[in-house]
Amino acid sequence: MVVGEPLSRRCSLRIGGEAAYWIEAGTRKDLEALLEALGETDACYVGLGSDVLFPDEGIDVPVIKLVGELAEWDVEEDGSQTARVDVAAGAVNAHLVRGLLKDGWVGAEFLTLIPGTFGGAVALNAGTKEQELCSILETAVVAIVDHKNACWRIERRSSEELEMRYRHTALPEGALVVGGTIRVQRGDVAAARERVAADKQRRNQTQPYRLASVGSTFANPEGDYAGRLIDEAGLKGASIGGARISELHANFFINEEDATAEDFLRLMALARYRVRRDFGVQLRPEVRFVGFDGMQRLAEYERQLENADD
Repeated sequence: MVVGEPLSRRCSLRIGGEAAYWIEAGTRKDLEALLEALGETDACYVGLGSDVLFPDEGIDVPVIKLVGELAEWDVEEDGSQTARVDVAAGAVNAHLVRGLLKDGWVGAEFLTLIPGTFGGAVALNAGTKEQELCSILETAVVAIVDHKNACWRIERRSSEELEMRYRHTALPEGALVVGGTIRVQRGDVAAARERVAADKQRRNQTQPYRLASVGSTFANPEGDYAGRLIDEAGLKGASIGGARISELHANFFINEEDATAEDFLRLMALARYRVRRDFGVQLRPEVRFVGFDGMQRLAEYERQLENADD
């Protein structure tokens, strides 16, 4: 456990104050003991922090990351050409794909383009234009607070029970994804690796992948693209404080120069307000607000913009 850990070091956006307590759990036994000790105490859970915005004021409850055994996977063949893979929530998506391809298993390559860990991918039903996690996920293991008995319980839920759809998984408030089971198959590994390389090259040409960001800031509205709408609203390249909307891809918001969470939220609010005003579309954040109510703050900043326009 680390006291006073700077959260800006724990996320791709490089924004955030200190965590009162930073805790890493490395085994299922450790996790169960930690959950038992927490009881109904609030806590936050993070993976690689690739889609996370932390508050400038920091977080005064434990922030927990799953490592070690809770970042591994196990392949169980259930036929000559298929297998079920039990994946722990802390497993890095790109590492998972690399390991599966090394052993001759294909079907999960799209996860290479999903920065972060498997638990985060489950929580958001992460995916690309071509494929989403729900297409290969059979079940997920989740830890849920039992308020009646002031304890946690760990359950396995099917993908159907999780009501997975575009960038959405129906998880109880405060639930922690512990892991899940995906299905893969034998296939042409060389061709799969070529697809992965091509996807990475396309991403690097169209997205500011190596800069400090959360990836896609907003989910794409049905039948359209958030980046197109933000661009058409005249906001590509716009900045507030140290935060800027990328000129390469308008759905990528960059921490360009020591941006604060407030800078980032105000820029998000500007994009949401202008797109709603100009096109009647409400953009839904794909950013995960950890340790504070980001949606409430967005609403406050958007009201200020509306009042200024009146």
